[in-house]
Amino acid sequence: MKFLVAGFAHETNTFSTVPTDLAAFKAQSFVTGQEVAGAFAGTSTTIGGFLDVMDQRGDEAVHTVSASATPSGLVTRDAYETISSLILDGVKGSPNVDGILLALHGAMVVDGFDDGEGELLRRIRKIVGDEKPIVVVLDLHSHITKELIDHATVLIGYQKYPHTDTHERGVEAAELMVRIVRGEVNPVSILRKPAMIPVCGTCHTQSGFYKELWEEALGENRPDAVLSTSLFAGFSYADIPPMGFAVLVYADGDVGCATREVDRLADLAWSRRAEFLYEPTSITDAVSQALQVEGKPVVISDIADNPGGGSSNDGVETLRELIRQGVKSAAVGTVYDPQVVAEAIDVGVGGRMTTSLGAKTDNLHGGPLDIEATVVSVWDGRFQYKGPMTTGSWASLGDCAVLDVGGIKVIVASKRLQCRDPEIFRAAGIDPLEMDILVVKSAVHFRAAFEPFAARVILADGPGLTSLDLTQFDYKRIRRPLFPLDRV
Repeated sequence: MKFLVAGFAHETNTFSTVPTDLAAFKAQSFVTGQEVAGAFAGTSTTIGGFLDVMDQRGDEAVHTVSASATPSGLVTRDAYETISSLILDGVKGSPNVDGILLALHGAMVVDGFDDGEGELLRRIRKIVGDEKPIVVVLDLHSHITKELIDHATVLIGYQKYPHTDTHERGVEAAELMVRIVRGEVNPVSILRKPAMIPVCGTCHTQSGFYKELWEEALGENRPDAVLSTSLFAGFSYADIPPMGFAVLVYADGDVGCATREVDRLADLAWSRRAEFLYEPTSITDAVSQALQVEGKPVVISDIADNPGGGSSNDGVETLRELIRQGVKSAAVGTVYDPQVVAEAIDVGVGGRMTTSLGAKTDNLHGGPLDIEATVVSVWDGRFQYKGPMTTGSWASLGDCAVLDVGGIKVIVASKRLQCRDPEIFRAAGIDPLEMDILVVKSAVHFRAAFEPFAARVILADGPGLTSLDLTQFDYKRIRRPLFPLDRV
């Protein structure tokens, strides 16, 4: 068999003032043609899962493009049209493929329209007609729309948060695609969207209700006719009408079965929605608590400045508090400030510098911090993920400098990137196990790799575009009422 493979992903924070242009995709991940196979073969990624199944079967892959950018503001129309065209040209040029496998996200908002993935699928479907199967893997932080469901044969969401199952979902999608092509199954879907949006800090699968809900969805009560179940947590930092929690079930030709299963899971989620409520811990209290913990390292999640959700990544409020409370053994990953990186390179390793760090993107993540620091090292920012998420793939923080601010090591980067893997610290020459405190700009993904060795994990909620206090966001377009913004 022959399948077209493509990837196009962005999680859009509509409150961000940073547009996501073509350069933003090329700065993170942008490969075309056969480069896609080279970049993803053997990796723990969705496309890696597609390729493993196809290689085992001896199938042929038609590669187009894989592009992703760090979460930020609206995707520019130029970036969207450029990347979409690469996929659409591949579809037009390969009319004899048996199906199309896509690794998308589900929360892409484009300048001019809300549903980037739905529009892409609409355009693909217009080319291939109604019969060609299109199987799509989505992030579980997706906005599930009617257009997505209408134009895809099957949508499959991640089941883990942190997203340690991307490869598994790629395998699931590719194996299901084969069954669809052979005519062995006939997927029919039912969607329900309870009026709720869980905050990401309490909606993860390491523990708690979301974990239990997934266990119920995949457990012995799941009917045999069900082909796929997805519990989409939604992405709360997008002010668009489809934002919110969603339950999607595909059954093999049995609409009644899919309906009963969706109702069962959606009703359970709604009945226990209060378990997603969140009590914030201030940065001051988080640092104070960390200093009382026996053992090291204590991991402080700077959740409100998580670039993995579209924050500026240049907030320095947690660093400011570490200094204020006299912490002498800590590391911060990372602070986005290309200007300071350039200054550090000019000063040179071992040199002293006085500068203003952070808060250069906007005024939503706190103010800048005047520091005196020693330049510990400079490096190109390239590292390989070795934790449970996207294992084996490579990433870059751009040119970086490690600054020592009174014993606190600060990784200052030229690119925005979520700190979800200890390899970021190790690549910077910092042993994370030797630090009393590690500050990570991440909300949940860090848990997969950091929690196994952390003496304790503390969530610190300060100012920023990924705060778990949703009441501070000026929503104008979302559907209302929506729990927990409205106590329904």
